[in-house]
Amino acid sequence: MYRFPRALVSSLAFFLAVAPSFATSNQTQDVVVNSGVPLHIVLDERASYTKVGQPLIGHLSEPVYVFDRLALPSGTAVLGKVVDARPVTKRKRLNALSSGDFTPLREPVVNFYSIILSDGTELPIQSSAAQRDSAVVRMGSAADSKGLWKQLKNTAKGAISNEKRNVDQAIHRPNKLQWAKNSLLARLPYHPQAFDPGTQFVAELQAPLKLRSGESGAANTELLGTPPPADSILRARLITDVSSATSHWGDPVEALLTQPLIVGDRRLILPEGTRLMGKVTRAVPAKRLGKNGQLSFTFRQMILPSGVAQTIKGQLAAADAASNVKMDQEGNTRAAEPKAKYLVPLGLLLLSQSMAENDEDGINGSQPGSANSGIAGNGFGLTGRLIAFTAGSRAFAFGLGYYGASRAIYSRFIARGHDVIFPRNTQVEIKIGAAENQQPLPLR
Repeated sequence: MYRFPRALVSSLAFFLAVAPSFATSNQTQDVVVNSGVPLHIVLDERASYTKVGQPLIGHLSEPVYVFDRLALPSGTAVLGKVVDARPVTKRKRLNALSSGDFTPLREPVVNFYSIILSDGTELPIQSSAAQRDSAVVRMGSAADSKGLWKQLKNTAKGAISNEKRNVDQAIHRPNKLQWAKNSLLARLPYHPQAFDPGTQFVAELQAPLKLRSGESGAANTELLGTPPPADSILRARLITDVSSATSHWGDPVEALLTQPLIVGDRRLILPEGTRLMGKVTRAVPAKRLGKNGQLSFTFRQMILPSGVAQTIKGQLAAADAASNVKMDQEGNTRAAEPKAKYLVPLGLLLLSQSMAENDEDGINGSQPGSANSGIAGNGFGLTGRLIAFTAGSRAFAFGLGYYGASRAIYSRFIARGHDVIFPRNTQVEIKIGAAENQQPLPLR
C-alpha cells in the first residue's frame, strides 16, 4: 500500500486547518483581538496619580495584529483613569526617607477602559494595566568584546553619545519650561506624585475586542508555513517570566509572534499567534558584593496556529528591558555596572575630606555657605542642602557628606547586585539563523 510522505501529509493538514480562516478573511474585514493580548500604552499628558478617578490620555506604542491583518495601528488613542492609590511597601518608604524624600509615596492602580479609532469611533475595553519602565536594548557590536582597551573606548564613546543625546533632547524637547519645572519639583523633600508624559503601561485585555480591520484583502498565502529566511527578525512577546534570579538552565521559554512575517509582495510566511519555544541557556543570579546577574535563552522550535511545528535557530536580538541591561552580539544579557561605580564614592569621599581639611576658604562652623550645602546634598539630597545652608553647621554638612559616601559604597560594592528580569509580555526581537533541520514536523 502506497504511503504519502510525512512532510506532504503535514502540509496538507496545515492548509486544510487554516483554509476556513482564509475564506473568512477574504469575505469580511471584521477581526477579533483575543483576551490576554497586551496593549502597550504611552501617556501623552502629565497626570497626578494620588487622586482616584484622575483621567489618563495615551496612545498605543505598538501595533496590534490578528493573524495577517493590522487590527490597531500604533498611535491609536487610549483613555484610562486612576482607580486606586495604595501606600508603598515599608522598604520603599524607608529607602525614600534615607534619601531625604518625606513624601507619603503611593503606588497607583490604573485601568484603561476605551480605545478611540482614527474615524472617531470609541470602543469600550476591559483591561488590567501594569506600569513598565523600559527601553529597547539591542545586541552589541563585535567590537564590544575585543580587549579591555576596546571596552574602555566604547564605554567612553557611549557616555559621550548619551550626554550629547540628553543635551539635544533637553534643547529640542517640547514644553522645556514645564519639563524643567517638573524635574525641580521631583527633587523637593515633599513633592507632587504624577505620571510624566511618556510613562509606559502594559494593559492586558480581559475580554475579546471585535473591530473592523483597516486593511482590505488578505496576504498571499503561497509561502505560509515555509521556513523563515535566515536573518529574519521576528517580533514577539514573552508569555513566560524569565529572570536571572529565578530561572535555571534548561527552563522552558515561550513567546508569541505579535506581528506576522510578511515578505515581498505581501507574501505571508508566519502569522501572528505563532508560538516560539525555547529554553534558558544561562542564568546566573545576582549576588552580594555588587555582582550582577546574567541571562540568556534561545529558541529552537516554532508552532503555527494550525499545530504544524518546525525547528528553527533563533537568538535574542533586542528586548524591552531596564536601562542597566546590556546585550552582547550572541544575545546574552547582563545587568551592567554603573558608569560611575568607582568614581562616585571616591569623589564623595575626596570632596568631604578636602573640605574638612581646608580651613582657609572663609567657611567656619558658624557661617552658612554653599560649600556646606553642597557637601550635605551628597548625602541627603535637597533636604540636606537646605538644612546645611540655613543652619551653617560645618560638622553637620560633613556628617551628611560622609553618610552619602557610605550609602554609595554600600549600594555599589556591598549590597546585592541587579538581576536581569524579563517579565511576561516583554517585547522581544528574535533573529533567525540557518537551522540544521527546517523540515515540517508531525502535528502535535
